[in-house]
Amino acid sequence: MLRRGGRALEGQELKDGKARVRLHLIEPLVSGGMMRKRGQKVEEHERFLSSLEARLAYMATDRLQALAEVVERYAGGPQKNIWPAEVSIMNWARRLQEAPASESRLVRSYLQSGAGEAAKSGGYLVELFSYLKRFGMPPNDFAMKEIRDRSEANQRKRSQIQREREAGRASPSDLDWLQRYMEARRRCLDIIKAKEQRTAA
Repeated sequence: MLRRGGRALEGQELKDGKARVRLHLIEPLVSGGMMRKRGQKVEEHERFLSSLEARLAYMATDRLQALAEVVERYAGGPQKNIWPAEVSIMNWARRLQEAPASESRLVRSYLQSGAGEAAKSGGYLVELFSYLKRFGMPPNDFAMKEIRDRSEANQRKRSQIQREREAGRASPSDLDWLQRYMEARRRCLDIIKAKEQRTAA
């Protein structure tokens, strides 16, 4: 299951996303002569393509078309017509369009751990989430201090914007910042809730 924004990307949306990957990435490359690795079984290659469909279903059409060009440029083998490794394709994809946050196993598992619960009760959940997205690794002690400091600064900023909004003086950029902050918080809570629902099931 993928996520877009705070919502689960599944059902018809996931199906449409997979079809988009097939149409704009896989089929053009296969038509152009891209081949499976020598010695790789047909079933293994089909699993590889199915995995690409599922993992890249979040990508927009134009980004998939750009990714197809990158994959073609870096194709392997003497004839430059062998599919690159999945890890390479995923890394190129992330540079073109960042995967939804909860698609990252690190973000999901870390927020669903005791550290995520501590961040929720400590009021620095969004800042922890931003750090995990940005650096792709758990924070050390120094980073945790920065996360908490940023959380306190953001708390003051939120309170100020909310006061100015009530007085009708908040700027559009401040209101936009507040909306993005609250959306990120909802997304974090959705990730944590997903684990609670699995546990209860």
